[in-house]
Amino acid sequence: MPVARIRLADLDAEGRALIELGGTEVAVFLVGGEPHAFENACPHQGNPLIEGDVLGESLVCAFHGWKFDLATGACLFGDEAARIFEAALDADEIVVRA
Repeated sequence: MPVARIRLADLDAEGRALIELGGTEVAVFLVGGEPHAFENACPHQGNPLIEGDVLGESLVCAFHGWKFDLATGACLFGDEAARIFEAALDADEIVVRA
């Protein structure tokens, strides 16, 4: 099972980072102290979810407004769920697993 780690200090000012996990680009978000990890491709047209807006408990694709539940990846507006990865805090890092 592929595993990637990112230091909290390496997140941008909005608590975001891009990592690679098993050949897949993954968007990592730290929201309210909770880590979340999404495949960095909206299921609608493949646009980068790292550019989306975090609104409450959801992630909204910046390109066409598809909306996903941060915890589950469920599609709240659109037709298809986003692919998510297991993400957990471990001291000063976020650990992401495929």
